[in-house]
Amino acid sequence: MRGQYETVTAGQIPVLSVAGAVIRYSFYAVGAIVLGAIGLSLMSVWKFVPKAVDAPPAFRIAAGEFASKSVSGHVVRSSRLGRAEVLQYGQLHNRTNDLAVALVMPPKGIGMGTMFLQDLTDINLLRGKRMVVSQMNYDIDTRFGEYRATEARVDTDGRWKQCLAYRSRFDTAAVYVTGWYCDGSGSKPSANALACVLDKLVVEGELASKEADAFMRGRMAKSGHCQAEPVSQTTDTGHRGV
Repeated sequence: MRGQYETVTAGQIPVLSVAGAVIRYSFYAVGAIVLGAIGLSLMSVWKFVPKAVDAPPAFRIAAGEFASKSVSGHVVRSSRLGRAEVLQYGQLHNRTNDLAVALVMPPKGIGMGTMFLQDLTDINLLRGKRMVVSQMNYDIDTRFGEYRATEARVDTDGRWKQCLAYRSRFDTAAVYVTGWYCDGSGSKPSANALACVLDKLVVEGELASKEADAFMRGRMAKSGHCQAEPVSQTTDTGHRGV
């Protein structure tokens, strides 16, 4: 009996060793897969991070309201966003009117997306700022095409500034314009005033996209046109009798 017990135990030792090795190496394999997935995710995120382009924006806003404002501009690009040319007239934290305009040329086949403020965050225009949009929307019309604007507030150093965030709805997938327009008095900015400001966009240099350049110059050749109106309610919110 004693010999049999020793024989059986000795026969089980290699089996247990193999099972332990399988479990150990399976754990290593799972760990390698997880680390690889994390690495690929980080590489993907890094690929989407906009990188600076050594070139000035090829456009300006020829509106008298901002003629005396300090102007800053930069150009960035990423595989998700494409190329974004950005101008800022004034600053969000100042107690005066300010304007931000981003002219974006997305990669072909990607389009402009659906998140209203996402691109402004991606190109760091809203870094360190909190913008809260309301349900009050406006349809804006200019010689370049239509825009949708939304009333918004921006928390700047503990002070709320009244703004209109906007995004174009041009008849092209080659270019769109997005940004904000803020009032410095504490009042809500005028959607009509924003429409006329955006109508005064002037392309001076050649845009990086031939399709975008042709579209913007074709519309720029038209007569000035700007108007805005609140978005009408299209959902039935009333009660109907049976």
